[in-house]
Amino acid sequence: MSGVLRDRVPIWAERGFGAVCWHLARALAMAGGILLIGIVVMTVISVFGRFFLNAPIPGDYEITELACGVAVFAFFPYCYMRNANIVVEFFTGRIHQRYRAVLDTVHGCVFAAVAALIAWRLLVGGVHKFEDSETTLFLGIPIWLGYFSALPGAVLLATVCVWGFFFRLRALGQ
Repeated sequence: MSGVLRDRVPIWAERGFGAVCWHLARALAMAGGILLIGIVVMTVISVFGRFFLNAPIPGDYEITELACGVAVFAFFPYCYMRNANIVVEFFTGRIHQRYRAVLDTVHGCVFAAVAALIAWRLLVGGVHKFEDSETTLFLGIPIWLGYFSALPGAVLLATVCVWGFFFRLRALGQ
């Protein structure tokens, strides 16, 4: 049974820095999963309270909104390392394996740049929200908490994208 639950480690994450990234990505994804389970439990309790007791959890929408954003960023690095992104192979399904590898390498470079841009903008946005002291409407939760909580996932995504790009680039040269 334990073999079924274990993930296969990608080739580029078997040792060294890749292994560290793999373990961090798995831990972050697990934390994101636990966060989503907490959101589901809170939502069920809130709906139950609203329907039967006319007493929902105050600000449940705000908590859900912030936590879901954080959870999504927690899943990105693991998804990338597992090569589990959605890929449309309408045009590339029949091209030669070598050309597909080149295309995957270019995609990895673009993905790394976009991930780095997102991480940078999360940092800048979080700093601005911190300086402005902006909070949620009902509970007064500081908005910057969502930005800075999502930042580790975005930074790890950018890191594994760069690592994967260089691994694929090196593989092309062989």
